[in-house]
Amino acid sequence: MENKDKQPVYLRDVDMIFRPGNIQIESKADLAKIVELPCLALCETLYDKNILTCWSSSNKTAPRKSYVLVRYESLDDTNKKIADDLISKGILNDKNQFESGNSVKEYGKSLYIGFDTNPDMLVSDISKKLCEMASAFVYQDIKYNVYTPQYLLSNDPFFTGTKPFGFPSLKTAIGIDNFSYTYDDKNKLYDEIRFFMHGKKDTGLTEQDMRTIANKIGWIYNETNGLLYKDKETLQRHNEYLKKINQTHKTTIFTSGRDM
Repeated sequence: MENKDKQPVYLRDVDMIFRPGNIQIESKADLAKIVELPCLALCETLYDKNILTCWSSSNKTAPRKSYVLVRYESLDDTNKKIADDLISKGILNDKNQFESGNSVKEYGKSLYIGFDTNPDMLVSDISKKLCEMASAFVYQDIKYNVYTPQYLLSNDPFFTGTKPFGFPSLKTAIGIDNFSYTYDDKNKLYDEIRFFMHGKKDTGLTEQDMRTIANKIGWIYNETNGLLYKDKETLQRHNEYLKKINQTHKTTIFTSGRDM
């Protein structure tokens, strides 16, 4: 990567961008505001594949490692198998050495895509290697900014067992500040939904229940699959996935039929 004057950019030239972990972004364009240049191409590529990145670092303040963290549970079954294979080969790891314990508890483990670097490395070389390390991942349906009935039911205050993946957490989606000790309307709404879930633990959630919750938290109910989507952009990404898969399926059938 080069700057506007076509001069090479080194890691020692990259300023740190620090933002809270698991920050919510509204579009792909937001990535450039929170991701340092050596990691940007990889984060954008994974975004296009509907894979959730949750942290990245590659800058002159901490130049010894350049990496991107990916939420393992944001992967579909195909990409989980790809990730497991890359882990077994030592290309990626899931030891969470750069991950917050609370975050792992809430969202599951993360994948570390990264390697050792130094200040004199070219940003373009770092970016290229990071992209190569994760190039095996494939395009998938979006699994984050999406709530299933199972995830919502797991917010029952008396729920026990393994909680299904849901990013952001319901508490975060409602807008509750974990560092605030004021019991306000947002906390009341959170408790209202959680105890409503307890009342539905035996019967499950109806379509109307899902619509009601969507209205309460400002999300979108998708009647096609019965799931909640954070916003129009997230639902559009899901629909684009279905469209591409459908087109691929039709192309495969046409090609197979022509070869008969």
